[in-house]
Amino acid sequence: MFKRLLIFAVLLGFSCCSYGADFVPEQKIIPVSSLKSGMTGYFLTVLKGTEPSKVPVKIISVIPQIPNHNVKDLVLVKLTGGVKLAQGMSGSPVFIEGKLAGAIRSGWENSDQTLALMIPIETMCSLSRYETGRNSPALTDVSISGLSANTPALSELSRKLGVNITQGAGINSGGAVANPETPQKFRPGDAIGVLLVWGDVELSAVGTVTATAKNGGFLAMGHDFLKRGAVNYPSAGVYVHDLVNSSSFPFKIASITGINGTVTQDRETGLLGRTGYYAPSVSGEFVFRDLDRNTENKCRFRTVADEFLTDELVSAVCTALAEELWGRKGQGTMSVTLRIDGKNLPNGWTRKDIFFSEDNIIPEAFKQVKTIINAYLTQPFNDVFPSGFRITIEATQNPKVLMIEEVETVEEAKPGDEIEVSVKMRGWRSETVTEKFKMKIPEDADGVIELIVRGGGTQSFGQAGIEGGWKSIGSLERLMTEFRAADSNNQLIAELNADKTGGLLGEILRKKKSGAKSKQSKESDLLPEEEEYLSETKERRIKEGTLKVYSTEYVVDGLMRRIIHTEK
Repeated sequence: MFKRLLIFAVLLGFSCCSYGADFVPEQKIIPVSSLKSGMTGYFLTVLKGTEPSKVPVKIISVIPQIPNHNVKDLVLVKLTGGVKLAQGMSGSPVFIEGKLAGAIRSGWENSDQTLALMIPIETMCSLSRYETGRNSPALTDVSISGLSANTPALSELSRKLGVNITQGAGINSGGAVANPETPQKFRPGDAIGVLLVWGDVELSAVGTVTATAKNGGFLAMGHDFLKRGAVNYPSAGVYVHDLVNSSSFPFKIASITGINGTVTQDRETGLLGRTGYYAPSVSGEFVFRDLDRNTENKCRFRTVADEFLTDELVSAVCTALAEELWGRKGQGTMSVTLRIDGKNLPNGWTRKDIFFSEDNIIPEAFKQVKTIINAYLTQPFNDVFPSGFRITIEATQNPKVLMIEEVETVEEAKPGDEIEVSVKMRGWRSETVTEKFKMKIPEDADGVIELIVRGGGTQSFGQAGIEGGWKSIGSLERLMTEFRAADSNNQLIAELNADKTGGLLGEILRKKKSGAKSKQSKESDLLPEEEEYLSETKERRIKEGTLKVYSTEYVVDGLMRRIIHTEK
């Protein structure tokens, strides 16, 4: 099985350039057609520190690949100087007769670690022809530090990125490496870091620079990172602490020293980028409060600005942090506040919800956050970068749940009457609490009125207009408004409805079953809820007095009904 020589490290501690023609290295090259078995040379790679070392190699054979494929030939080489092939050597430039021949690409696990495959330099130079495009992820090894590789959130991220995450070294916090210097321009053989997340958490790949151009351009790694095509990953300098031998496959222990440019292409034949150009990024902040231990932890980080990747990175990092900071799994209650800031959200956007689970609260609590971030990033209306996300968690292993136990109100009333409603709720193994409020019987009521009192997570309001096909979301502002209007688990909701078929949706279904005409034939047949967005429905009904919504610091559970008889 091929082993990609790539280190991914998760460490705690514009589209920038497109090229239309082939990449032109500063270094003189030797074409693959001139390579013969028995020729000798060396490759450059950093074994320790920041200076590249020469590793002697000998060409064994040129191996033809599939015709018309991106990679037409590979070259089998043997390391002859006593150094074994290791993860992090991907992209190491191979020089034959003093000329650049290609880059170390891959080797084999649990096998002869002096054998490697080299990708010819002319194949890598064709990377600059690409300008756009995304591809599926490639299988590659990953190492993680500062967070445990065993967290369920990182296991899920591993599956989605198509990489294997293993435990790695720690982050360079500023003092761990003596006077680390970030190169303003790469040299062939320099160690290179490619970042997805950086700050208090780092998710990065470490490999080697193959070739450079006069304008600061570079080729690296000799194979893909995530194989996503046109990208905007920050590139960075790297300090290599040491080379670690392993019976499976040796690897480099390395730390990122600083960002110096951008990777713009991530494809099967390698990475293309340029130093001195910097990509946009997304800021993230995670605050975790453990209410049982009265502690608070805060973590700040940045991620790549990618509409189809950022949500995975933000949710995975924050979920993994919650798993590690709480130090437990199982039942619990979590209050989750999500704030989004962006250029199309001038005042920011915030939503709070509370979740309880008897099984495993952490993944349950983060589902909604990920859904909202994904919808915000992938909506078709506006460019949202730069953006920032702040997630605040308050956690306790105790069930913070209020169960609706009793509802009292009048049995008879006249249209337009103001009535009092009393709701008794019981906390988990605690005393009851009572909430009293007034509601108004509709002016046009005649007959049976149904009072429904429920928790926000029970029989939630739907988007009747959207679900019925009468309305659609047409702007970012509308999308975020409707997300905010959705019921929350911590809400106590009371609604007065003109029938006893199950609230708003029941009323709509009853009306449709009775043979109401379509919008095209008679739009007046539509209920008000079918002509409105949910936010508009709630605003109207709260003003009318037929809807009450109270937010609590608990998950409100249960549903009770009462019948009120009216007569004009």
